[in-house]
Amino acid sequence: MLRRTRAWQPEPVLGDVVRELEHELGVSRLVATLLSQRGITSAAQATSWLQKRLGDLHAPQAMADMPRAAHCLAEAIAQRRRILIHGDYDVDGTTAAALLARFCRACAHDAVIWIPHRRIDGYGLSEASLEAARAQGAQLVVTVDCGISDHGWAQRIEEALGCPVLVTDHHLPSGERPRCTAVVNPNRPDCPYPDKHLAGVGVAWKLAWATASELCGSERVSERLRDFLIDALALVALGTIADCAPLIGENRILVHHGLKQLARTADPGLRALLAHCDLQGVEPTSGDVSWRLAPLLNASGRMDSAMNTIALLTARDAAAAQAALARVVAENDERRRVTQQLSEDLLARAEHDPQLATRAALVYAGEGWHPGVIGIVASRLLERFARPTAVIAIDGGVAKGSLRSVPAVPLGEALAACRPWLSSGGGHALAAGITLAPEAIPGFAAAFERHVAARLPPGTLVPRTCYDAEAHIHELDEAFFNFVGQMPPFGIGNREPVLRLRQAICAGRPRFVGREGEHVTTAITDGGGGLRQLWVWNGARIFADLAYPGRRFDLLVRPERRPGREQWLHRLIFVDGTVL
Repeated sequence: MLRRTRAWQPEPVLGDVVRELEHELGVSRLVATLLSQRGITSAAQATSWLQKRLGDLHAPQAMADMPRAAHCLAEAIAQRRRILIHGDYDVDGTTAAALLARFCRACAHDAVIWIPHRRIDGYGLSEASLEAARAQGAQLVVTVDCGISDHGWAQRIEEALGCPVLVTDHHLPSGERPRCTAVVNPNRPDCPYPDKHLAGVGVAWKLAWATASELCGSERVSERLRDFLIDALALVALGTIADCAPLIGENRILVHHGLKQLARTADPGLRALLAHCDLQGVEPTSGDVSWRLAPLLNASGRMDSAMNTIALLTARDAAAAQAALARVVAENDERRRVTQQLSEDLLARAEHDPQLATRAALVYAGEGWHPGVIGIVASRLLERFARPTAVIAIDGGVAKGSLRSVPAVPLGEALAACRPWLSSGGGHALAAGITLAPEAIPGFAAAFERHVAARLPPGTLVPRTCYDAEAHIHELDEAFFNFVGQMPPFGIGNREPVLRLRQAICAGRPRFVGREGEHVTTAITDGGGGLRQLWVWNGARIFADLAYPGRRFDLLVRPERRPGREQWLHRLIFVDGTVL
């Protein structure tokens, strides 16, 4: 008999909001519930949320320092000055750097990209940044996805080289704002920009938009630059999804249109990437980006230098794209091997920890661990054990860690509580990086544990599977699935809907499909009289003893509408093994 491995927990429902949406929109209870759980409280909000119009984007000039930055970049392009784009080694940073370089190319000007090496140069602005700018003869430095915590290096670059520095970033500021020509970051405390959730590549795209307006002397940009901005949304979608930015507000609009542009892109690097991942001729989903495209683009920066990814994203022809892709694929193969090895080690260590049940947080540190994979491993530990996690790699007398957390424990507050033990640290609420001395690790681990324990009430640290609502199968009609088809892109802030079906019954004998019969499909019904097709991917082993006529069970499903198919698909995510 199957046993539940995770508790099932319903998401809270705001009954008054659901009833109001039902009335105002003329939709079903189920649709109104899903809307309300995604922050929708009015018919006007619902319309905007579903339509995802580019016209609803905010003007980039509303961002603090954006007019100054756009004027400076436009002037450098017009006067053919040497521009250095200083990126970061993750997908957000590389797509942002490639986007601005390609924008310069669209303006008939070439810019140089420089990405710090993760192990040699570290994150963000540093002495290596100054030396790179000097070596390139930079007359303008533009950072993307980094620089807000610059430790004075932006000012030093300006003073040493006499060139302006434009910082564009989206990370939460910590400490004094950089002293340089412009600091563009919607999360600046004094920035009036209404959407605080843009990824670094989103901020870079806004800079390109504002610069295009500056070059054209009008809010209406030339057709050539407008086409570029639309095409570049493919890069915005890649970087935004890969950086786990919430898919709400502007990000939802940018990613929706970006995935469409990705499907039709003529860019040789992106076409080579899509072909390698068997995504030619289809519109990729946010899941395709998260699980297939982003790991490849991330591999170079994790294992060696992200410049191989830059070479792919800025390739001018198919031959250059294929050569760069081959290097990226080789690095990804090595990344998978190293990640799997460390993941298995730490997962086993946690499983056999006699103190696991009483720990509020997990902290692991080791010599020789590859710093490029510790973030992935921390995410896997968090997913398995539902505890904020830090994985720290020690190399050459320096310890660098990646942290992952849950919404109840924002990492900005956690790092502040642990500051005495850290040399540096920063990032997002749910993902951050730290640097510290190896001898400070025990003190950091104790402080992190105390902070997490004080914020997570008893019982919180239980892995759970949450679902949106209970549903009867007859409610899953064509109108409901038309709504489901408008819900993507899915991701943080807009999760895929999960429904609980009670006392479902197989209405016929199941079919086992796939090369080895690993998938199951069967019609299901319940006491309400509806009938729908259920697909269980890779579920033959766990579902075989339940999937015969007359057997009743509870299940959680993700309703899914597949283009080009007449039937609706419900992807099984968990079955209650108790026979009712």
